[in-house]
Amino acid sequence: MYFHFIQSAYFFSKKSRFSGIFINFAVLNPLPMETKHQYKIPFVGLKEGKHTFEFAAGIEFFEEYQYVLVDDASLTATVELEKLSTMMVMIIKTQAQYTTQCDMCGDDIQSEASSENKLFIKFGEGESKDENILLLDQSEYEIDVAELLFEFFVTSVPLQHMHPEGKCNQEVLEKLESYKVQETQEETNPMWDKLKELKK
Repeated sequence: MYFHFIQSAYFFSKKSRFSGIFINFAVLNPLPMETKHQYKIPFVGLKEGKHTFEFAAGIEFFEEYQYVLVDDASLTATVELEKLSTMMVMIIKTQAQYTTQCDMCGDDIQSEASSENKLFIKFGEGESKDENILLLDQSEYEIDVAELLFEFFVTSVPLQHMHPEGKCNQEVLEKLESYKVQETQEETNPMWDKLKELKK
């Protein structure tokens, strides 16, 4: 992970522990303390066994991470935490809705994304080389899942978004098609070939 500070904003790129790709973040302000508290799981005092936690993230949450590829994102997450004698196992399931642009016509499109990830939580110093293992210091008593929820959302968003067949903005598609025809005509026009020769 690397950071670049500009006044009150900082930009950083982080390699996803699950997908292996780098995610670019631009965080204008850290999450407020009251907001961060909403995404913490206090595991000290929990009995051994499985425990379920529910989380929700809306526009305010995603505005802290200036992820410009989508708008009006909302996310719900279910976290199942299994506490064992020497470690914990955490399964995070997310379901999100958001608005983005159609890659074909550019109009807004409503889309959904979901994810399911499993983490093994152990106690120790440093960072784990295993992407599925999260190391916590022995002094930790809670788990902050805010960044995990954001990361899992980003990596679950498809690379392409398109309206169902016949639902795109036909006027835009027709204009795009006319530009393609015009470009093709220009490429095959003998006059353009002569102009290209003069430029050489």
